[in-house]
Amino acid sequence: MVINPESGELSESQGMIRLQYQGARLASRARYREALAAFDESLDRGGAVPETLVQKALTLDRIGFFSSALACCEQAISCEPRNSDAWFVRGLTLYYLARNTEAIRCLDQAVAIDPDHGEAWFIRGNCAYQNGDLEEALQSYGKTLSLTSDYPKAWYNQGVCLSEQGNFRGALDSYDQCIRINPGVSVIHANRGVALTGLGYLEEALEAFDTALELDSRDMTALNNKGILLSRMGRDKEAMEYLSRAREFSRGREIPRKVW
Repeated sequence: MVINPESGELSESQGMIRLQYQGARLASRARYREALAAFDESLDRGGAVPETLVQKALTLDRIGFFSSALACCEQAISCEPRNSDAWFVRGLTLYYLARNTEAIRCLDQAVAIDPDHGEAWFIRGNCAYQNGDLEEALQSYGKTLSLTSDYPKAWYNQGVCLSEQGNFRGALDSYDQCIRINPGVSVIHANRGVALTGLGYLEEALEAFDTALELDSRDMTALNNKGILLSRMGRDKEAMEYLSRAREFSRGREIPRKVW
């Protein structure tokens, strides 16, 4: 950091930048309260700086203070209406609140300002999926992947949508792309097994479920679907073992979300 040569201290603008950087670094280390204190001090010194307000909003999202996060976004947008990140974080916060239609309107603003905002396209896809609009979700995930092909969550979510449309070949291709980038997540292999089952590749599907269970022995998607598939193949004793494990592990657990 450059020091003001006359005062021997940081200038006001340098101090604001230092506090903003400090806040971002603390937030990245999950020290959210300290991060918020740094952002607030920066805002006290320099007024409503949109970039700082957006970072503060993201930090508030991480600790579940969604109303406060929305207020920060609205203040940032008031200061700079064409700040794509402010619109994005506002949309992201509304998505966390399950206000998906409102979120899409904000995300549309973000991508109108910055058509290459991959994260905005991705969250827009999630909102469309939650609204039951698979085609709209696929268009958004496709736009994300056209901007950033090494985006495993987008490949995975695209696979989920294609599978729900009955396009198991397309889903399989998407899951394979996801596994190429991030091979260590059980649910990807479990859903790959579902796609293989849909295509009639039953032995390969069993292998995919086994891979998922090697990664996470309690993966509900793998346990349930392997049990159902074994029953379909006439292997009822084995099927009951997996279905019983699925019922046991499901007690008190939330149903796994379909998209990331």
